[in-house]
Amino acid sequence: MRTTFWAGVVGVCLACGLSGLGCGGDDDGEKPGDAAGPAGGGGSGTASCSGLDTSALVSELSPAEVEQACRGYRRCSAEQVTVEYICLMQGVLGAEYGDDAGTSDAELQAKCSELVEGCMADPSQAEQLLEQALMEVDAKPCGQPTQCTATIAEIDACAAEMRAYARDVFPECSALTMAFYEQTDRGDTLLDGACGKLGAGCFPLFTTPPAE
Repeated sequence: MRTTFWAGVVGVCLACGLSGLGCGGDDDGEKPGDAAGPAGGGGSGTASCSGLDTSALVSELSPAEVEQACRGYRRCSAEQVTVEYICLMQGVLGAEYGDDAGTSDAELQAKCSELVEGCMADPSQAEQLLEQALMEVDAKPCGQPTQCTATIAEIDACAAEMRAYARDVFPECSALTMAFYEQTDRGDTLLDGACGKLGAGCFPLFTTPPAE
């Protein structure tokens, strides 16, 4: 598959969770994207990625504070996306949509493992894809929240749940099945938690707009 295709996929991933797709774990062994991790925002004793007082109301932020918060959330996400995750993403998607796609669970798992191992053996392409995608995301203007009555703490809580969801979007190759590609839930369950408490006008503050 072409580099531009994979860069686009990475960019979409960054836009969706990104609040953070594929975040790296901490030294204490936390899984990527855990709420208590560096990008969790809302964990006990954890500073907000926004750099703002967590009790601040989004509706009362100045334009400069909105820009600061937006860039802060993006920075937290970008800093934690790893080459390992990009390789896993290529393995999982390539197993089904690449050349010689698998037609059974066993074939998918074998193809995925082959692709991941090849990617990790020469991570330069994954590094290039990640750099390109991050540059494209960073170049996007920050969204402006509208009619958002939430606090920064509430924004942090939703962003943390998005990261926790995103960390498990792609299964390990050994757990990959045909059923994975038939899933219909692509994040709707997030609205059952902290994200469901936010108005739609809050999301532009901490999510990246998708590619047009």
